[in-house]
Amino acid sequence: MTGDVRELLPLYALGILEADEAGLVERAVASDAGLAAELASYQQTADAIGSAIQSVAPSPEVKERLMASVGGGRFEAFAARMARMYDVTVERGRELLGLIERAASWIPQVVPGLTFVDFEGGPATAGADCGFVQLAPGAVFPPHTHLGEEMTLVLSGQVHDPVNGITLGPGDDYVRAPGTTHYLTCIGDEPCIYATRAHDGISLGPPGGPRVQPTKKN
Repeated sequence: MTGDVRELLPLYALGILEADEAGLVERAVASDAGLAAELASYQQTADAIGSAIQSVAPSPEVKERLMASVGGGRFEAFAARMARMYDVTVERGRELLGLIERAASWIPQVVPGLTFVDFEGGPATAGADCGFVQLAPGAVFPPHTHLGEEMTLVLSGQVHDPVNGITLGPGDDYVRAPGTTHYLTCIGDEPCIYATRAHDGISLGPPGGPRVQPTKKN
């Protein structure tokens, strides 16, 4: 019996025994000084391990990404629309939205105040530029022509299209036909973030220019 109880001592010290096994250990050590001393040694080791392990709180960025991935992020209301827009599952849509919270995802572009998150969509988006655009307050996405249909979904902030006299806010989507030209300005005091899907990409300036793609790496 002593041998069986001895095997339970480290588990008792860690507090992971069932009640009946814990009672067996307690009765045994009460009548056996050697077992009591051995248990005390295990308990000292367990206490030392517990003191050495420090609780580390996740950074706000990591917390936001985790929340987004399980449906608790600040852009959760857009998960289903992301799934339809990019031909992915809702779960993948949540993962994409989580990229917004990761600072390293945002790649600065040549245009001041403009950053971009690049990702791949599903089969229906083949050949399209897919990603998130972030414009600082007052920044401008320069004049460009759509080589294919472009869809934009505003997630936060406000963006203005002076060419067409349209202002868009969170939840607004905007579809532009192939061959159309415009530019966008972030208005207000907060950055504007929008999802974009540009089939066949865009060219800068009026129609006739070559396709340009966003910078995808720092």
